[in-house]
Amino acid sequence: MLLVGYMRKTLCLIAASLCLLTGTAHAQTRIVVASETWDRLLYLDAKNEPRGIFAEFIARMNQVQDKFRFELNIYPRVRLDQVFINKEADVYPLRTTVWTAPALNLLATRTILATGDVYVARRDNAYGGHKVFADMKTRQIAGVRGYHYELFGNNPDENHIRTHYHADLVPNNEAVMKMVLAGRADLGIVPEVIVAKYLDEPRLREQLIVHEQFDSHVELSNLVRKDGPISVAEMDAIVELLIKSGDVARLRARLSILSGASFKK
Repeated sequence: MLLVGYMRKTLCLIAASLCLLTGTAHAQTRIVVASETWDRLLYLDAKNEPRGIFAEFIARMNQVQDKFRFELNIYPRVRLDQVFINKEADVYPLRTTVWTAPALNLLATRTILATGDVYVARRDNAYGGHKVFADMKTRQIAGVRGYHYELFGNNPDENHIRTHYHADLVPNNEAVMKMVLAGRADLGIVPEVIVAKYLDEPRLREQLIVHEQFDSHVELSNLVRKDGPISVAEMDAIVELLIKSGDVARLRARLSILSGASFKK
């Protein structure tokens, strides 16, 4: 009886150990995804929960694999750089290193969207339609504080911009669009994918015009922090799964991104 009891106890210990090992094998690596709001593409709802097309895309990153658990956090744009510098976040979603400072130590992964920043204005502006886009450096321009714009020499320094241009720098792209629609800026510099969502609405399409010239052409990917918990190769593998699942194609379709399109209508 003593031998049987000992064997049972041993088997129980072995079974428990196997359970622990199995649990460890399936434990997911936590990945902190950090971003500012991106107008209608990524925003906080009434309960301060991330919502929008980009939030849905990040949720799909959790559903196509089980090695990593991506947790999305929204920060004010002025705090976001320090979050990455302090290594408090690991992934900056759907961005480009063209728009980020080297100090953030972010690495580009496989391209998800090829797009860029565009110049947008009210159709009934004081200069007469598309004439507002002539000699743009003399116009009253709205942009996001801390962003890199080619029109401003890719220099995000506020003192430099205010000294050399007639510019209003605001916290986010939604504020830029509000200034343009209210006529408080002659033109705004806004990501094409955001403008596309505004142009989905017939009322706004009638009010807005977009210059055929881009401020910049960029390839957006999920930037990963150098030496962070997820590598470029691992993120590339997840993007490949999202391509195979059709999620990338659906994202592009929802954002009305057409190769070479410039929204001139």
